[in-house]
Amino acid sequence: MNDIFKKVSISLLILGGAFYVMTGAESITALIPAFLGGIVGGFTLLSDRFPNQSRHFAHVNLFVLGMGVGATYKSVIAIFGYLISGDALLRPLATVEQFTTFVLCLSAIIVGVQSFIEARKK
Repeated sequence: MNDIFKKVSISLLILGGAFYVMTGAESITALIPAFLGGIVGGFTLLSDRFPNQSRHFAHVNLFVLGMGVGATYKSVIAIFGYLISGDALLRPLATVEQFTTFVLCLSAIIVGVQSFIEARKK
């Protein structure tokens, strides 16, 4: 499961950095996915360092990713509103970044929960 967390962490770091550059380094909030990726990456590194505590770090990572989903779910509504009725996006770059963050975090949560279910079966 750490492999998934590492991949999502790197993806969030790249996403935050890329959108920060795309905004012309004007908005520090464009780095929020990078901060989220740094937190997930940090706990993943701790999990590698202390393998006997890996389950606890996995739970913390899922909690952090859940917070990421909770913070970005409104972008899903905005994107679908744009796709269905053509509503204008107020902040298109921010909405796309939030939506991508939402997808990355949700996919990691789904894979993490599946991993927990598989571990329970053994």
